[in-house]
Amino acid sequence: MSDLSEDLERCLCDCACDVRAAARAKTSCTEGRVRETKRVLLGERQRLLDELHASQRGIDAIDHILHRVSCECVPASQRGTDAPRHDGEVSAHG
Repeated sequence: MSDLSEDLERCLCDCACDVRAAARAKTSCTEGRVRETKRVLLGERQRLLDELHASQRGIDAIDHILHRVSCECVPASQRGTDAPRHDGEVSAHG
């Protein structure tokens, strides 16, 4: 069975945790300071969650624009003669 403090350090490094925070967690774990160890782990967990939520907001924004492009970005050849021009005016072919 592997050492908990080494597993903890490996876990935090795999999560792209700050090297100092990983060392602090490993040291506090080795010294039996459970609350400090948990504090570091929970802080890193929150950081990862914040990154996840930011990424999700970005994905949602891109999905929204993709939908709008599909609905609103119609080629000129498919537009009717009364379609708005780029300047907002309606063309008057007749």
